[in-house]
Amino acid sequence: MKKLISIIAVLLCSVSLLSARTLYVSKNTGNNRNDASQSSPLKNLQKAIDLAADGDVIKVAEGNYFGTLDCGTINVTKPVQILGGYNTTFTEHDVLKYKTFIQPTPTSNGTVKMGTLCVDINQPSNNEFVLDGFIIDRGNCNAYSPTEGKPQGVQSGLLLPIAGRGVSGANLDEQAISSSTPTMRLNVKCPATIRNCAFLNSFQYAILGSIGAVEVVISNNIFINQSYAAVQIATAVANGRGHITFAYNTVLFSWARLKDLADMGYGYRFMNGVDTDVHHCIIGCSTFAGLDRTYTESKDKEAIRKTGAENNLFFLNRQADLTLPGGGMFLRIWADQFEDVEQLYKYEGNRSITDPKIFGGKLNEAYLKGFINMTYKETKDYDANSSVNQFRAAMGMNTQGKITSQASMFANRYPWQEAIKLFGAVSGYGAQTIR
Repeated sequence: MKKLISIIAVLLCSVSLLSARTLYVSKNTGNNRNDASQSSPLKNLQKAIDLAADGDVIKVAEGNYFGTLDCGTINVTKPVQILGGYNTTFTEHDVLKYKTFIQPTPTSNGTVKMGTLCVDINQPSNNEFVLDGFIIDRGNCNAYSPTEGKPQGVQSGLLLPIAGRGVSGANLDEQAISSSTPTMRLNVKCPATIRNCAFLNSFQYAILGSIGAVEVVISNNIFINQSYAAVQIATAVANGRGHITFAYNTVLFSWARLKDLADMGYGYRFMNGVDTDVHHCIIGCSTFAGLDRTYTESKDKEAIRKTGAENNLFFLNRQADLTLPGGGMFLRIWADQFEDVEQLYKYEGNRSITDPKIFGGKLNEAYLKGFINMTYKETKDYDANSSVNQFRAAMGMNTQGKITSQASMFANRYPWQEAIKLFGAVSGYGAQTIR
């Protein structure tokens, strides 16, 4: 009977694989009335996702795809494989030659929803969601100051807060209003893999989400310039634990929530309900810490929780390589202290490095210099004895003053052309050359 059940399971799997369909999408040569075949591709990625069934493969040619009618959001609700980096005839595949973008423009800010790429797969499935070979960049739709916080040689001024109005667009010659949108929302109850992608210029988080008791692999990606944190994923189920493998990723320039750098600014965050292995990554230039392990669970769950960090390079994180809870103030831990961290069940082979030469000249020098020398100051203009404040006090009203703040840099746009040079920059660590 066991043999029979095994044979039936194999047959069902084989039928599923045989029935899987491949759909083709080309922004430059396709048409949404086509049949999605290789010779007659669709034009819109969202159209292909809507037509696909569980387990289908979607091959996407070079071009920029950011939603139906360029609305700024792509929605995925089923486990499909979305593979970018093809030429328009789908006869060649090279992610860095045939660049496939999800790169919204300022005009999409009024229609964008809960994320630039929203993956919400709420039904359990043995099929896997895969995202492979995309450059996902919000740098052309965020609002940046035209003058404040612009170090010499850096492409833009600083990132403006929610509802801030500033310059944007490919040439910074358009206007935009900042919107609080993560680059990718990932909420899945099926296995998922995200690989060979670049996440750039995220207003709030590069990847934010929750998972079921499933395996998620995030590997060989580049995360450059995000506020809050690069990756923050928890488990959404009450019983059971998800597992995340976060490996061979390059994570640089994770900024605080606001330009005063008072809170947040992490590379990867260990969240509740998730066991995680972080290895062979480069995590650097975080305004707070490369890794955050301040979230804790119940005593019973902490006893079985597995969070590991081994063989990683930490580069110029401002306050720590790892943060832990402690006595009303976070503990700040450096890589050479990881062996004493009981919360890490794997801890060996981690190093803190300070020499940018390890990147072989592929890291934007002006941006790095601006980050290292970054400053913030506030000036207060308050006179309790001014005639206005004396009048307000006499009338029982609050007195008034003015605070002016200024930062030399904050989450300025990082050029995607330079970000993708970091694939393969450091042999054995971070994002490797895409084969």
